[in-house]
Amino acid sequence: METELKLSFQSREALYAASEAPWFLDSVDILSEKTSVFENRYLDTSDRALRDTRTTIRIRHVDGENYIHTVKTCPVALSKDLDPNLLSGLTSRCEWNIETERDEFDIDFFLSASKNAEDPFEVLAATLVPLKGKELVTLSKTAFTRHVITAVFEGSTLEICLDTGDCFGAGKSLPICEMEIELISGDVESVTKLGALVSANTDCEPLAISKLARCLQLMNEE
Repeated sequence: METELKLSFQSREALYAASEAPWFLDSVDILSEKTSVFENRYLDTSDRALRDTRTTIRIRHVDGENYIHTVKTCPVALSKDLDPNLLSGLTSRCEWNIETERDEFDIDFFLSASKNAEDPFEVLAATLVPLKGKELVTLSKTAFTRHVITAVFEGSTLEICLDTGDCFGAGKSLPICEMEIELISGDVESVTKLGALVSANTDCEPLAISKLARCLQLMNEE
């Protein structure tokens, strides 16, 4: 299950300044940091079967080397007890990831490799099996640099991702400049509390739509 909060920033400088500010560094216990370059392709069928079910199939090329194939299902309802000012930017959904040398998505391979994943296999199978026999084509792309800070905040382990780059669709582009706070282990409330801290000290805004959704906006399909 992926649970994350997206916060949009006006500039790369503002985004990185937040992660280097004393109020941020004094609040988290940083375990590690890493920077990677991602090139992502989003797939769908010609009749947009995935868009209609709010499912994502993504092929991620990492640092020009191996690939990560990902399937995400539609968002899960979250507790209304969480910070209402941040709920618009908070999502939770099932997610399966397979690291591979393959640059093309294969349904049978992905299902076989995902049988022991944490999220329920039957949900994944119900999503992918109906697509067998249909051609999956590249719908849109994103390219961005991600700086990942893995940290402990209020007893929970979080990944704080600083993303800068672009979304591409229909020959047009939109900039990416955002912070993603993802729950690795612990309480989802830690995600919203850290988000509230960042929001209180910066001019960021909750970001309600995914990178794929922004690509679809460029294509007038969202």
